[in-house]
Amino acid sequence: MKIIIKQFRKEYEDTWDQFVEKQSINGTFLQERRFLNYHEEGKFEDCSLMFYENDNLVAVCPACIIREEGKRQFYSHLGSSYGGIIVEKGLLRVDKMRCLYETFEEYLKEQGFQKCTLKMSMDLLCVYPQDLIKFILTYYEYRETKELNIYIDFEKYNNDTLSNFSKMKKRNVRKCLQLEMQLKELNSKKEIEEFYTILSENLKKYSIKPVHNVIEMLDLKNRLGDNIAFYGVYYGNTLLAGTMVFIFKKTKCVHTQYLAADPEYAKLNAMAFVYYKMIEIYKKRAFRYLSWGITTEHGGKNINWNLTNNKEEFGSLHGVNSIFEKELF
Repeated sequence: MKIIIKQFRKEYEDTWDQFVEKQSINGTFLQERRFLNYHEEGKFEDCSLMFYENDNLVAVCPACIIREEGKRQFYSHLGSSYGGIIVEKGLLRVDKMRCLYETFEEYLKEQGFQKCTLKMSMDLLCVYPQDLIKFILTYYEYRETKELNIYIDFEKYNNDTLSNFSKMKKRNVRKCLQLEMQLKELNSKKEIEEFYTILSENLKKYSIKPVHNVIEMLDLKNRLGDNIAFYGVYYGNTLLAGTMVFIFKKTKCVHTQYLAADPEYAKLNAMAFVYYKMIEIYKKRAFRYLSWGITTEHGGKNINWNLTNNKEEFGSLHGVNSIFEKELF
């Protein structure tokens, strides 16, 4: 077996997206160019790679160049939450994966990269286990760090949604029901801008801004169609809380990219109602997983204990997202 590596170029966009969508076992629209291209051109120094065997595309790796601590790094594309090497099922053989990674590392060294960082797809989003990929990376002395992800598996969930909740969350949701709060899908520019304002205010206490600005959110809605949705909880005509979700149909998983409530109405506990309604909606739509996202920071080095506890109180389970790093020189 021989692997040939080519650097991604714009004219390969359709080939890339077709591979990720139709052939890969661990790729999603988050690694497709139609998603990555929502960033303005030139924002990242793209160094994405395409892997061929006998002229057949068998893997891709979305990546960009970063310079940190004086080192030139090959880094999973910063335009997406997940990257790593995206492969077809036929590569899941030890001898083939060995060939791929040896060729990959040789290429990185030839290109003068001093460090490599790969953020793997969340396991919930893979149509086939990627354990062999993780093993090979560890075998070739990549250091693995893990982020804690909180999620719900509806196959392990009681049918009566509230029976899975803690006493406090049950009480919060029942109060919201008594107040006749309503969850609505947000579709208009004005509604999404209003949600963004709440999100921005919510994140100020952490001294951070949303990863996406409101223009990018609106662009993503146009690009992704039914792979993205916005929801808001209303009390009368007042938006109290909301969420932006990514919808992964192949693995029946919905992921809450953002969850935010207006601090001014904190006592109404509208966020508990968001969790409740998300569970109800996607359970009825026969989804398997509902991911609440990670509760760790700085690549898993710190854990937000309060956030973790809050998400656990909805009957959630725990998973890990893997990040692999290796010093090349």
